[in-house]
Amino acid sequence: MQKIPFTLPVSGVLRIEGGQVTFIINRMETNLDISIEASPRRMLLEEGLTLSDLALEAAREIVAQKGFNRFQASEIFHQVQIKYPDIKRNSLTGRIIASTVNHPSSKNFGSRRDFFRYGGNGIFMISEKYMTDASVVNRSYLSEQESKVVNERNEQSRE
Repeated sequence: MQKIPFTLPVSGVLRIEGGQVTFIINRMETNLDISIEASPRRMLLEEGLTLSDLALEAAREIVAQKGFNRFQASEIFHQVQIKYPDIKRNSLTGRIIASTVNHPSSKNFGSRRDFFRYGGNGIFMISEKYMTDASVVNRSYLSEQESKVVNERNEQSRE
């Protein structure tokens, strides 16, 4: 069988209504349904909420439970997974790293959030300016110099 390509000039009408497309050429009419359903695997967050915000809130809860400011990304993941069971681990871990300015891999992200500090060996800490008063934290993990800086900041904020 031999195929011969050709072109015919044809005029017609294309009508789009909602999720329905109608082609009308001469007296022939063809309908197509193009409605798009949301993917069941796609997680939707509340308006204005980001994965970074979820990570920070989960970290605050973890610190309040533990009583000290040290945690791992996996702990944040498990805390967030309670409310959002469909969350992807790699997505959340990427946002945690992106929000940690001193993490070696944070340079690969465009985020300039500074929610966390990296302590090495997978240990993260909430930056002091994002700590809440509700989470009483034992600061024994801080070095002497860091303790002085924290105390000075607290005194300045009280003045």
